[in-house]
Amino acid sequence: MINVYAVMAHAMPEQLAALIDRLLPPGSADRVVLHLDARSTLWRHQRERFASHPSGRLTLIEQPLKVLWGHYSQVDCQRPLLRAALAEPFDYVHLISGADWPACPLPQIARDIAAYGERRPVFTDLWGELQLNRMDDWWFEHPKINLTDVLRLNENIARAQVRASWALTRWGKKLGLKRSTYEGQPWMKGSSWYSVPQDAARVLLAEYDRLMGEGRLRFTQCADEHVAPSVFARNFADRIEPARRYIDWSGNASHPKLLRAQDEGAIRQSGAWFARKCDARVDDFFLRLPA
Repeated sequence: MINVYAVMAHAMPEQLAALIDRLLPPGSADRVVLHLDARSTLWRHQRERFASHPSGRLTLIEQPLKVLWGHYSQVDCQRPLLRAALAEPFDYVHLISGADWPACPLPQIARDIAAYGERRPVFTDLWGELQLNRMDDWWFEHPKINLTDVLRLNENIARAQVRASWALTRWGKKLGLKRSTYEGQPWMKGSSWYSVPQDAARVLLAEYDRLMGEGRLRFTQCADEHVAPSVFARNFADRIEPARRYIDWSGNASHPKLLRAQDEGAIRQSGAWFARKCDARVDDFFLRLPA
């Protein structure tokens, strides 16, 4: 079995290097396709380091995007990752971030998938037709100005953004403008992270290209939590299985909890393939999980 790991990264170069080494052990046929945020120091100063990985099985996206949290760029940067993955044969592609880490030995992933036989599941978490306002309301992006002497300007821009977003959303509803459906049905909310076979990856890329070309995702919020889940739910409903990610949402409503050593037992018992979020600068316990 050939796995492709599609990695979205923007920080923590040493942890990212360790992750890639873990994903590409000697003798494996697996591949990594890597997107380094165009705004990051990883891209500006370390891209050659990653592009020249000694395995020869890493593809660095050469024209990366500037990726913002909660922005449709989270979807857009997956397009070159999927395109690079699909350039060569594979069995499964796994979308992960640079803050993820394998929660089990990699051969276990192949064994778990093989146990399904010819069914070829789509591994994704679906949570239902929730927060449709994120895809329906209009939300103007606010690129923050990270200079201390213009904080007041930064705050004024944010307030103006919110007011403009509310106004356009209000007028849009009066005019009957609706974007809260996909293929005639409500958007499905789910996890941003997935593991899918080649046929599902091709369908997802085609839908990404179509939706981006139509401008459907502009001025939406957290589209990455709605587009892929909706594509999978509407096209592969009979093949859906849990995403096999260990993510603890108990600490904050907007961001998963940062994992620490006390989480190791739960991670090992979860049956997950990947755990997030991990940060070796805070607690490097995950580096010692079984390889």
